[in-house]
Amino acid sequence: MEQRLAILLQGGVIDQDIHDGMLNVISELEQQWNISIRHSQGNMALTHMASALMRSRRGESIVPIDNEVLEEVQQSEQYPSLVVIHQALLRHFPLTIDPSEEGYLLANLYSLMLAANDR
Repeated sequence: MEQRLAILLQGGVIDQDIHDGMLNVISELEQQWNISIRHSQGNMALTHMASALMRSRRGESIVPIDNEVLEEVQQSEQYPSLVVIHQALLRHFPLTIDPSEEGYLLANLYSLMLAANDR
């Protein structure tokens, strides 16, 4: 994952502060929250998060996540923990996330939590 972030940085896809913050996200997910990201779902979720942060920085909007998917996440028993973790991770970045990105970030984090519970 760190190598993927380095490639995104070198390619100008993400800025240095996003790169550095994402390294903190990786550490926090693995050490504080005990959520594994060393698999394809983790790569996808963290790549999306870095890209979402950059889109938000640039003021770019995307189509919001499907309401049914978001409702599934919100109705899960993990949702209260999910929100706490999500907010903790975003503290690494001094920017406001576009509201359309929030649903995707929550869904990706939810997938990571489910994958961690399956291990």
